[in-house]
Amino acid sequence: AYVPLDPSYPQERLAYMLQDSMPVALLTQTGMQERLPAAAEAGLTIPVLLLDGEEDGAAMARQTSHNPDPAQLGLTARHLAYVIYTSGSTGMPKGVMVQHENVLRLFAATQDRFHFNVNDVWTLFHSFAFDF
Repeated sequence: AYVPLDPSYPQERLAYMLQDSMPVALLTQTGMQERLPAAAEAGLTIPVLLLDGEEDGAAMARQTSHNPDPAQLGLTARHLAYVIYTSGSTGMPKGVMVQHENVLRLFAATQDRFHFNVNDVWTLFHSFAFDF
């Protein structure tokens, strides 16, 4: 599962989201790294992978481009796909856990309207840090 972080968010919000979600790693780009000092400020030690960095980028390029077989990994539609943070009624961001089955249901329910197919890149319709 992943937690999208919008680098345009205030530092306090990013720090809270990192502390609340406790990610095992942080994927970013060199130009965005300075926007994410919030991890250290939140008291977290998180490995940071620079996707465009020389070392991390080369390691990522060596990875397979094929998706692993979910059955071999023991994954089901009930496993967590991502956590999206909403504004929250208390003024603090609230993490909402979204399972794979929720994503599949969304696509099935909107297929007649959007005519999704395997060539679509639907995340370009909105902020990557906002739920469709």
